[in-house]
Amino acid sequence: MMIQGRGNWVGGLWIKGGGASLKSTNPATDHLAVFETQQTTAAQIDDAVRVAEEAFLGWSDRSLADRIAVFEPLEHIVKARSQDLATAISQEMGKPYRESLAEALSLPGKVRMSIAAVERLPDLALPGAPGVSRWEPHGVTAVIGPFNYPIHLVHTHVIPALLAGSSVIVKPSEITPLSGQIYAEIMSELQLPPGVFNLVQGDGTVGAALSTHRSVDAVAFTGSWNVGRRILEANLDQPDKLLALEMGGKNTALVTDDADLRQALHEIIVGVCLTSGQRCTATSRLLVHIDVANRLLDALTIALQRIQPGDPFDDRSFMGPLGTHTAQQRLIQQLTQATADGAEILVPVKTLPGGAYVTPSMFLVTSGTADQTAHQELFAPHLTVETFNDDQAAVDRLRQSPYGLSFSVFSKNENRFKWFQKRVRSGIYNFNRSTNNASGLLPFGGVGKSGNHRPAGSASALYSAWPVAILQRQPGALDPDPRVMEHVGDVLDTLQ
Repeated sequence: MMIQGRGNWVGGLWIKGGGASLKSTNPATDHLAVFETQQTTAAQIDDAVRVAEEAFLGWSDRSLADRIAVFEPLEHIVKARSQDLATAISQEMGKPYRESLAEALSLPGKVRMSIAAVERLPDLALPGAPGVSRWEPHGVTAVIGPFNYPIHLVHTHVIPALLAGSSVIVKPSEITPLSGQIYAEIMSELQLPPGVFNLVQGDGTVGAALSTHRSVDAVAFTGSWNVGRRILEANLDQPDKLLALEMGGKNTALVTDDADLRQALHEIIVGVCLTSGQRCTATSRLLVHIDVANRLLDALTIALQRIQPGDPFDDRSFMGPLGTHTAQQRLIQQLTQATADGAEILVPVKTLPGGAYVTPSMFLVTSGTADQTAHQELFAPHLTVETFNDDQAAVDRLRQSPYGLSFSVFSKNENRFKWFQKRVRSGIYNFNRSTNNASGLLPFGGVGKSGNHRPAGSASALYSAWPVAILQRQPGALDPDPRVMEHVGDVLDTLQ
């Protein structure tokens, strides 16, 4: 039975959207409808921004201790709603329920991490400075979320912004609106002043209108490079607006000739198949030394053929379907083009009935052949493989990638890892571990088409506020400039 939505959460009230119908469907059950709500109109976006503006000053005037105290009940609230939220996530985007439950239960931990980060913000006043430095909130912050981690990757921006003293407007993915509504219900149980936290529903047009709104002071976006680029272009005339963009990657696992192949095999499978390859840190590219390529690829071929997608609510399922039927179709088109461009099929992709199910696949390419596949984010359980026989040649190949989020090196020689780390640009480096499973206790972000030097994770407090300098004198005090006094000292004396 399809759930009817409550609308937008704005100013402490549920308000029905005035636009067209917005529905989510279940990619694991032949796309049966899950939830229906209404799009947010342009006028309603204006209203939400105005409400957030009005709430900002009062919220930012509170002390950090007062703002922290508001989140104390969150763990209890999340515990009571975690199963509802996890069920919604799995129904709307298809990942295994255990992953969705872990995402739901992670929300209080993000608050604790964000508190630790904001309390560690550096004092930027150098010794002898004639004033002090302070961190100020941006103001109205728009958070535009993705579908793959529809709550975690919203929450990871919301909490640092709120702790800094900003007000927030969330636009969840149009693929997961029910998950977004439950998140708003959770946040509504906190004693946040009306208008400090808001949520509006809608597709990309709503996100575009929100991100370019003249009264929005900061935008935190997680999604594709194509959309992130449009946000950058649309805000060229608003240089004062902070943009924190996390835009995915084409993450590479590099296996040297001295690697532990058993370890590498396990970590590559984790990287390729977790969440059906729909993580921004998923392993989608493999560079393997020619001397060990046959052994590793033979094992990978067997392993990937054994892993099959299944029901997200069956705990035996390693992975579920892709998030949408469109994603399934797009993957098949991309891989068909790759084979036409010369890629060699090692493990073919198959679609399975019942939803947006695809099996893991693996192609072998050479430099100059199927290059688009080697450098394109597919967001699916697919691995593009290349071989190398010289470390510098591998680096040269890696430098051609426009992305730079997560990079793994498998070797028994740590110095060899450090050599690669100095030569390959990335936001996250992994030694003998998967490109997946990054930690929120460390910076999380990339370079190139992966991000714009605004890492989240432990670094999120740094972009959620901005540093200002405050210089002052006591009333009436002067440090007389002799040239000023020579010319207008008598004028100054008339004002004593």
